[in-house]
Amino acid sequence: MLETNIASGMRAWERHDWATAYEELLPLLDAEESEPGHLEALAESAWWCGSLDDTIAARERAFKTYSAAGRNVDAAQSAIDLAEHHALRLQPSAARGWMARASRLLQDEPATPALGNLRRLEAVFAAGTENGLQEAIELSSQVEEIGRDTGDRDVEVLGLHDQGRFSIAAGDVGRGMALMEESMVSVLTGELGPRVTGRILCNMIDVSASMADYRRAAEWSDQAMRWCEEQGNASGFPGICRIRRSEMMRLRGAWSDAEAEATRAADELGDFGPYMAAAFNELGMIRLNLGDRDAADEAFRRAHALGSSPMPGMALLKLSDGHAEAASSMIESRLDGIEDLLTRAKLLPSAIEIALAAHMADPAERHAAELAELAERFDSDLLRTFATQGSGRIAGAEGRHVDAVALHQKVVDDLVAEGLPYETARARCDLAMALTASGSPEMGNLELDAAKDEFERLGARTDLARIADMSPLGTVPVTPTVRTMMFTDIVASTSLIGAIGDDAWADLIAWHDRTLRDIFVNYGGDEVNRTGDGFFATFESPDDAAGCAIEIQRTLRQHRKDTGFAPKVRIGIHAGPILEADGELVGQQVHLAARIGSAAAGDEILLSHEAAVELDDTFRVGDQYDVDAKGITEPVTVAPLDWM
Repeated sequence: MLETNIASGMRAWERHDWATAYEELLPLLDAEESEPGHLEALAESAWWCGSLDDTIAARERAFKTYSAAGRNVDAAQSAIDLAEHHALRLQPSAARGWMARASRLLQDEPATPALGNLRRLEAVFAAGTENGLQEAIELSSQVEEIGRDTGDRDVEVLGLHDQGRFSIAAGDVGRGMALMEESMVSVLTGELGPRVTGRILCNMIDVSASMADYRRAAEWSDQAMRWCEEQGNASGFPGICRIRRSEMMRLRGAWSDAEAEATRAADELGDFGPYMAAAFNELGMIRLNLGDRDAADEAFRRAHALGSSPMPGMALLKLSDGHAEAASSMIESRLDGIEDLLTRAKLLPSAIEIALAAHMADPAERHAAELAELAERFDSDLLRTFATQGSGRIAGAEGRHVDAVALHQKVVDDLVAEGLPYETARARCDLAMALTASGSPEMGNLELDAAKDEFERLGARTDLARIADMSPLGTVPVTPTVRTMMFTDIVASTSLIGAIGDDAWADLIAWHDRTLRDIFVNYGGDEVNRTGDGFFATFESPDDAAGCAIEIQRTLRQHRKDTGFAPKVRIGIHAGPILEADGELVGQQVHLAARIGSAAAGDEILLSHEAAVELDDTFRVGDQYDVDAKGITEPVTVAPLDWM
C-alpha cells in the first residue's frame, strides 16, 4: 500500500500537484526507512501546502539518510533548506547551526549548486546586519558564478537577482533594477524551477512596493498570482503573493476585495510566521481605513505577537484615537531602531503626519528632509510626492498658507495620476484647509466636497467623521484668537534616560507632568497637548504665562534642593494670534512660540518681544537679542525673564 502511495505521490510531485503529492507521501514520516529522494519530494510538497512542521520533519529525515550514506553534498543541501525553514520560524540560532553543518560538509567538496545555495543564504543573513549590504552583493556575485560554472540555472539567476535587490537596498537603483529585470526574463520564459520562480516574483513585488513604485508592483503582482494559480492548491507562495495583492487592492480603493485577499493570505500562511504577520498588518491597515478600530487593533497586535512590527499602522491608529503623543513615541522608537532605507521610506510619511499632529516641528522637518533624500536616492516619483506632502503640511503648520496651497495642489495632481483614491482624498483635505487659510474658502469647499464623495464611496468612516467635525469652510473660516503660548521641554532627556534608567525616568516624568499641570491650573493655563518631554499650553495674558513659568522654575529648584535632583526645563513664551481650525491651534505664531522654547537654555525662561512688552512692571526682563528660528524668515527678538 505504501509503495502504491509513493508511486502516486511522486507522479503528482513531478507534475507539481502539490496537494496530492503531500497527501500520498505523508505516510513516509511514519515509515521506518524511506528513500531520501522521496522525503525531499514530501518536504517540497508540504512546503507548498503551507505545512512547515512536516517540511522540516521530512528534510531532517532526508538529511540523516544522506549523512549515513556519506552523501555529503546532498546532506549539505538538506541542511541549507533546513536553515531557511528555521529562519522563517524566526529561529536564527538554529538556522546558523544548520548553515555551519552545511559548510563543514562542503569544505572538501568541489563547487556544486549546494555551495551556491549556501553562499546565497549567507548573503541574506549579511544583508540584515549593519553595513552588510556590500558583503551581500559580493556573496551574490559568487552565487551567480557558481551557478554558471556548475550549469545550474536556478542558482545562477538567483545570484543575479539578489545582486539587484541588494544593490537597490544600498541605494544603487539603476544597476539594481536592471539586474532584477534581467532575472525576470528567466521567470517569464519558464527557465527556472518553481521555488526560485516564486522567490524572484515575490522579491520583485516587494522591492517595487517598498520603493512606492506601485504600478510596477501591481504589474508583477498580477503576474505572480497567475503563476501561483497554475501551481494548483498550494498555500506557500500564493499566500505570500496575496499579501502584496491585497496591498495593491487597498491602494486602488477595492477595500472589500483587499480584506478578503488578506484574510485568505493569513489562513494560508499558518506555519509561516513572518509572512502571516505581514498579512495581519495589511488587514489592520484596511480595517483602520474602514474605521473599524477594534478590528484594526486586534490585527496589529496579532502581527506584533508573530514577531513583526505593527508600524506605522498601530501609530496611525493611536493618532486617529486622538493620542498624538503616544503615536509619536511609538513611531519614533521604531525609526530609531531601523537602518534599512526602504523600511524607513515606508515609515517616514506617517512619522511626518504624526509629528505635526503632536506639534513637534523639529522631527517633522527632519523626517521630511530624509524622505526627500530617499526619494532621490531611489528615484521614486511617489516618494517624491509624499515628501512634497510632508513639506506642504509643515508649511501649513508654520502659517505659510500660500506655499502650502502650491505644494498640496501638486500632491493632489500626482496622486490622481497614480490612481490612489484614498490618498488623493486625504490630500484634498490638506489642500482644502490651506486654501481656506489663504483666503479662498469657496475653493476649499470644492476640495472638501470631492474628498467627502470619495470617502463615502470607499467607506472610510473615520475620515468622514473627521470631515463632519470640521467647520463649514465657506461660512466659518479659520479664525485667529489672540493668546499667550508657552512651550516647555526637559533638556537633554535622552541622555538623562540613559543615566537613570527607564523605571526611574517613568517615575520622574510622571512627577514632572503632575507638577506642571497643577501649576498651569493655578494660572488659568489651558494644556493644548504634550510635545515630546514637555507641554504646549496657552494663557489669557503674558502676565499669567510669565507667573506660571516662574513658579515652574522655582518649584523645580526647590525640588532639586529637597531631593538632590530635578530635571532642567527650558520655557519659551510668545503672544500672538493663533489660528483655530478643526479644533486645532495652528499657524505661524504657534510655530514661532515652539522655536522660542527651543532657543531657551536649561532653567531659562525666554520671552518673545511681543510677550515682553506686554508684561507688568513687576516682572524683570533682561536685554533683548535676536535669534534665528528655522522656518522663520526674519530673526526673532527675544529676552530672558528673571525668575531667581
